[in-house]
Amino acid sequence: MVSLKQQLAEYGFESRESYDYAINCLLTSPSENIRCLNVDGDPGRRKTAFAHALAQALGHEHVLYYEFGIEKPVPQVIHLKDGEEIPEEPPTQPFDRIMTEACALSEAETTILILDQLDKADFQQHIRLFEFTKSKIWSYSDVAFHANANNLMIFFISNEDLYHSLQQSSFRVWISAQAASTGKIQPQDLDLDESSREWLDSLSELMIELGISPSISEYKRLAYDIESHVRTEEQLRTSIFGWIENVDRKRLYSKSIQPFVSRLMKIIESGFGIQEEIELSSENLD
Repeated sequence: MVSLKQQLAEYGFESRESYDYAINCLLTSPSENIRCLNVDGDPGRRKTAFAHALAQALGHEHVLYYEFGIEKPVPQVIHLKDGEEIPEEPPTQPFDRIMTEACALSEAETTILILDQLDKADFQQHIRLFEFTKSKIWSYSDVAFHANANNLMIFFISNEDLYHSLQQSSFRVWISAQAASTGKIQPQDLDLDESSREWLDSLSELMIELGISPSISEYKRLAYDIESHVRTEEQLRTSIFGWIENVDRKRLYSKSIQPFVSRLMKIIESGFGIQEEIELSSENLD
């Protein structure tokens, strides 16, 4: 059976941290209200990546996404007739459209609505959302739309704290700006043999000094480069910057990092030097 961690990775979110328990709490807690997840964490778009990956992993039939602060309110049109101003029916605002669509889809099919950059929304919208999670009714102008709480789930993403009452209606999960480390990386984690341990340990020390914790797939891509291509310090830095997310390039090229880069390169050179000697010896025997 594929784990949630593996499913999240398949849909673009990699982490060495497990979210199984947190998501199980969200899905199984008894509630008559709409289930809401507050995707909290460090600033950046990693929270958005998590929300989209989780929505796909949960297998809901519909995933809707709305980001505050991008679309401008639709202006109301006013016509002049016989010198009199006649306003048209107020147009449906983009946020109301996505909310009504979520309600309509949830009537018969499972739906997840992701609301991103909620800190850019008017506070009135926070209040409307809180009332919606309880009443399951989204209304504007003279219309009202009902949501099926058994089929609809909402993910909130904000760079600031949610409105208190809205948070009280949500389960909160923390997403770090980088993949969390759960311990020292081992050769078997990357499908490498034991002979790679020395340079892998040195690489791990370099990552710690850089203040980053690569995902398994990032380590695998970097390991392939080290075994296949890296023969100079510049090549090593190029591969690290090319494959690893959240690398500070200035720090990677700083004097304080130089000793760790040099130490790793000596190990790499030593290891491949031995390999070349073995290959040359084999050729002489032939």
